[in-house]
Amino acid sequence: MSLLVYALLAVTVGGRAAAAGYADRFETAWDLVNTRYWNIARTGVDWAAVGEEYRPRAAAAANDEEFYATLEEMYAELGDDHSVFVPPAKVARVRAEYGDLPCIMLFSDLQPLGSLRAWTEPPTMLGQRVPTDLSAAGHEANVTYGLTPEGVGYVRLPDLASTGTAAAVRSAVARVQEEGAWAIVLDLRGNPGGRLLTMMQVAGVFTRGLLWRTVTTWTLPLPYPAIGLPETDLPLAVLVDDGVNSAAEGLAGALQTRGRATVVGERSAGNVEALLPFCLRDGSQAWVAAGVLAPIGGPTWEGRGVTPDVETDPDDALAVAIATLRRLEEAR
Repeated sequence: MSLLVYALLAVTVGGRAAAAGYADRFETAWDLVNTRYWNIARTGVDWAAVGEEYRPRAAAAANDEEFYATLEEMYAELGDDHSVFVPPAKVARVRAEYGDLPCIMLFSDLQPLGSLRAWTEPPTMLGQRVPTDLSAAGHEANVTYGLTPEGVGYVRLPDLASTGTAAAVRSAVARVQEEGAWAIVLDLRGNPGGRLLTMMQVAGVFTRGLLWRTVTTWTLPLPYPAIGLPETDLPLAVLVDDGVNSAAEGLAGALQTRGRATVVGERSAGNVEALLPFCLRDGSQAWVAAGVLAPIGGPTWEGRGVTPDVETDPDDALAVAIATLRRLEEAR
């Protein structure tokens, strides 16, 4: 047999092996959604039909780049603004932005990869409402803090994804107490969400105990606690608007349900799908909306949001919150 025939056979066998490999890897990525997505019927997407459409394209991919692009496009069919397939190269990009992302449950309102503005802009770009008349003002990690002229400790938390967020909130709360704050306002307006662990740690600055559960269709509800010893027992108000998503909604809602905080502003987004990143053997990740976040007792915030105790225009929320805290303090 000639060398040319051997070469042609090698190419043919190699191509078949590659196609078989892509077919198997495709089934893994497709099945994660099929078996782990919390409520695929809610999306209105026929996932079986999606599989039939993308399966031959994946098997026929000429290389990894084309294969991964097919899986990314397939996950985009879900249209839930959360679930996404992440090729190995893009995992590295995300790690460069956020730090290492272990395969644990995450809560976030993820932007398409390559559009990370909501996580990387300075806090003032996320909402032009940070007061300019704060005394004893400071900035740590992504957190801005200080005392308002009324003596209320103000803590601005623009996201729950940035490195050092929970420690910065704890430090800010300690600092405003040292400066004589008689109450605290936690400003979450425009907060797109972030990590489950960070949500639990920030809640632990203000309260303790089991606060949340994750509701899925494939396992029993998973309970989650506040983490850490409370830093303060001062009266607390939380500012929200319709830009508050995911873990930020879970934080506001849990503090409200526990009776620890008065929520002021407008109803939050109602977008609390729980992302579970599955790490695949080839280094890629499949981030699947595997459940929804809910208080430890009661219905999920998914689709309905957190309803404020005091509804007002978000631009007026700080002033209204301070007036509300003052009335509550006088009534004690």
